[in-house]
Amino acid sequence: MSSSKPIDLADHDLAALQEARDLLGRARQAAATLALWSPEEAKRVAKEVAAALLPRAEFYAEWAVRESRIGKVADKIAKNQIACTLTPSAWDKVALGGVRRNDALRIVEIGRPAGVVVGLSNSTSPVATIIFKTILCLMTRNALVISPHPVALACCTAVTNELQAAIEKAGGPAHALQILTRPTVEATGALMRDARTDVILATGGTPMVRAAYGSGNPAIGVGSGNVPIYVDASADIEAAAQTIVAAKNFDHGSPCSAPSVLMLHASIAPQMQQALARQGAHVCTDAEALQIQNYAFPGGKFNGKVVGRPAHEIAQAAGVQVPVDCQALVCPIANPQAGHVLLKEKLSPILGCVVVPGMDQAIDVARLMLQHSGAGHTSGIHSASAEQAVVWGAALDYYRVVVNGSTVHDSTGANTGLPYTFTIGTGYAGKSSVDCNVGPELLVNWKRVAFPLPGGWAGAMASGAASAAPSAGASPSQLSTLTPELQAMVLRIVQEELEHLR
Repeated sequence: MSSSKPIDLADHDLAALQEARDLLGRARQAAATLALWSPEEAKRVAKEVAAALLPRAEFYAEWAVRESRIGKVADKIAKNQIACTLTPSAWDKVALGGVRRNDALRIVEIGRPAGVVVGLSNSTSPVATIIFKTILCLMTRNALVISPHPVALACCTAVTNELQAAIEKAGGPAHALQILTRPTVEATGALMRDARTDVILATGGTPMVRAAYGSGNPAIGVGSGNVPIYVDASADIEAAAQTIVAAKNFDHGSPCSAPSVLMLHASIAPQMQQALARQGAHVCTDAEALQIQNYAFPGGKFNGKVVGRPAHEIAQAAGVQVPVDCQALVCPIANPQAGHVLLKEKLSPILGCVVVPGMDQAIDVARLMLQHSGAGHTSGIHSASAEQAVVWGAALDYYRVVVNGSTVHDSTGANTGLPYTFTIGTGYAGKSSVDCNVGPELLVNWKRVAFPLPGGWAGAMASGAASAAPSAGASPSQLSTLTPELQAMVLRIVQEELEHLR
């Protein structure tokens, strides 16, 4: 387990660096054992581990909020439960290793796990992120070393140790999951740069994600959010207000996919603001908005004390009176321009609001937001026009555009066809290597054994045969070389090769 005795060194920084080295040494041994598992065994263990943590969702949600002072217990319970229930089942029908074949292209594909994964955990969803990444790594037969955010170190360490105990009870190896208990910047950097690290799953602030990409090791990084939402003249006002306020209030606005700035079409702006108030939001006067702004961005610098805190607490600190059950603070922006602090990501129940004459002006405001952050992440639109929604999506560098829904939940597939995840890739626009919702597929590589094919790949493309999906297993077909015996031999060779590499 990862709860080994602390290193007895006087210098904390040196101890942290030594701990990082020791963690990776043990992780390589665990990865060698995990590589021997079949994909079926890996998924079985993942399910057992997730089931073991499900009853602890409330316990760790309360701990995370108590320790970090970020978010809402009820919503963190929901996150932890989703991580335990959906993660191990969402990819049941997806091949995450083993041997598969594409008969149309006469290719046999052999899955290879990454090996050792270094996972960065954020401050806003610390426990759910660790559970999610642990299950992904178990399903793909990878060892995982967590570098937690310091504000949630204690709860992250505890859940890591409990997850590792569940792994061993299910038949997994020691040190399959470990945590850096001294998460200094230098030690986390050492983890990421070490040659024994195979890939980095980087979730967190922009500087740490950038460091992951500069580590010299492969990285799957995400970008920060800053979500614009346009409500056009054709929108269902009551439904839009309800959805927007609920999304902004979820976990006290701390998710990176929470609404950040509303753009309201001028013809429906008064009705929309009234509807927001009916849903429990406080629509600030210009003077109140300035007070909120000065507290959240004193001297133009972001005040981290607002992250994931209740709306009434932020308002009180800013000198604004609102009910204790206030759901969100809607702050009008009369003159949106480059550098306006309320156009930045806020990670709180503070919601900027701009009245615009039409979509073109809403797009202009969203582009001002992109100058700060959010590129490649998420935007939203409420409209009865599918054409409007597509134009909004095409005009802006956001890779997820949620139509008439919650950007918090629907950017990760709750009511859309977007894949479920806790880690959102932001692509080239957001300086990320991936533009997709991150899943376990990215933690497996595939070797491809290519047999002679008349006409080659170009011929297969021209005939349409290349679109045929790879098939798992050894069902009869024109490619008769893949017998069960050969599958077993191939897997054994792959395992031996991985052992040699380690």
